[in-house]
Amino acid sequence: MQPRAAALRSRFKTALGNTILCNPIRHAGGPNLLKMKHLIILTLVAILLNPVTLFAQATKVPDTAFSTDYDAYIRRVMKRVPEIPSVAIVVIKDDQPIFLRAYGLADKEAGVKADTDTLYYIASSTKSFMAMAAALLDKEGKIKLDDPMTKYAAGLTFKASIPDKLKVRDLLIHTSGLRNGPLTFRMAYSGEADEKDMMRILADVTTYDDARYGKYAYDNLGYNIYGLLLQRTLNKKWQDLLQEKIFSPLGMRHTTAYVSKARARRMAIAESYMFSADTGTVTRSPLAKQDSNMQSAGGMMTSISDVGRWLRLNMNGGKLDGKQVIPADIMTSVHTAYTQTTREQGPFKGNGAGEYGLGWQIGTYAGEKVIYHPGGFPGWSSHISYMPDKKIGVAVMINESTAGGDVGNTLATYVYDWLLGTADREAKYAFGLEAGATNYGKMQQAQQAAVRDRAKRTSQLTRPLQDYVGRYRNEQLGNIQITVQQNALRLKLGNIETVATPFTQPDTIRVEILPGQGEVIKFEFNADGQIDSLSYSGMKFVRVK
Repeated sequence: MQPRAAALRSRFKTALGNTILCNPIRHAGGPNLLKMKHLIILTLVAILLNPVTLFAQATKVPDTAFSTDYDAYIRRVMKRVPEIPSVAIVVIKDDQPIFLRAYGLADKEAGVKADTDTLYYIASSTKSFMAMAAALLDKEGKIKLDDPMTKYAAGLTFKASIPDKLKVRDLLIHTSGLRNGPLTFRMAYSGEADEKDMMRILADVTTYDDARYGKYAYDNLGYNIYGLLLQRTLNKKWQDLLQEKIFSPLGMRHTTAYVSKARARRMAIAESYMFSADTGTVTRSPLAKQDSNMQSAGGMMTSISDVGRWLRLNMNGGKLDGKQVIPADIMTSVHTAYTQTTREQGPFKGNGAGEYGLGWQIGTYAGEKVIYHPGGFPGWSSHISYMPDKKIGVAVMINESTAGGDVGNTLATYVYDWLLGTADREAKYAFGLEAGATNYGKMQQAQQAAVRDRAKRTSQLTRPLQDYVGRYRNEQLGNIQITVQQNALRLKLGNIETVATPFTQPDTIRVEILPGQGEVIKFEFNADGQIDSLSYSGMKFVRVK
């Protein structure tokens, strides 16, 4: 994500990749969130740098000069960026929390305040947890990271030729050379992801490119495949593995990989929000997380209190509260760089291109080594990072995704700059905030102008709406159910629901399968003039009902 002016911009780049790179399907036609997000991000960068006036819910951590300054800055940011419903933050220094607070509303509609035990969805920040669990299984000899991946896929016949040189570790460090868009789409978004279907799609749709093998290419696929192999080999769900190996041993009592369990236990959950150009306000994200689309590359809900424990464990060689919870050699293995990355992540440029360990990005900030992993999904943003040599760690969780990624990164770098004694930091952050706020306003205006332009379009459908109603199926992507509601076509693809608007060619409609990303669907006719299929993202869905 982008920042404000030249030098400052590079600093606050955000990992938009967690949201966008998770998207396996190409998005066709019309303005989409990918493009808008780059603008927003540029905008957001600025926004990130000014404080607010909301209620802070804090656990008892002694006030210091740092906490006083940081609290004031957070409040300025939230006042300047009122689109952020809530933010939860923990700062660790020398194995102790020196800041632990939550601000704003977890649920705007109900007026529920966030606190330090409120659960936030952390998207791809889950990868560091999953990779550590995998490292523990490796140590136990159950799924060895340096075994060929195919060893744990017994009984599956891949249509692609998968070489033995492709190891399980490659799945977790993004160097496998594999691709499978439908699998990652179903797991992260639509939720049409029962085990039988996923195994079929894994075997039939996965492709392998030897030219890409060994080269870093970030996505969700490797972690998704690991979760499927875990289920196949040990008959254990990845969610239960995390509970057994990570959450319970660390005493993470406000953490789960099951949305249903969180709700059944009446755990406070931060609802998800994003800017809507249709209304000009921040509204609930239309893409909710349910058990069906929680997945091993991004499938945790946790509290800022629990993330503080996670940071302390990672910063202290696997020790927590005086006990060696995770073996020291496991900690070394997950924090070791195995490959160079090809893109910047958030505000951390890395040594050269950056590096990737097991579930962790490795980079630098202000000349200091940083280990980190961001997360993003429509409605949520997360930032978890620490400086091992300075014993400083910070996590920021936000229940908003339009400005949330940049705001989170800025709130994190403020911590590092303050504790490292960076000169002129207040002026730098004040400047960045104002520049970002201006850009963000322009971005909102541009999005709303695009909505007004689209509203001028007229329907290009050649048949009555009822003629398009039905279920359309693609064996890879699943089912699209079309109905008519309030004189418009409504589409449902698993957990995803969207209302169609006119597009510019005959028998086409514009949809947002993923929030904010405009795509085109075209209906096709058979020889008898009947609608028998539709095309979406270059794939054909056959009408079955």
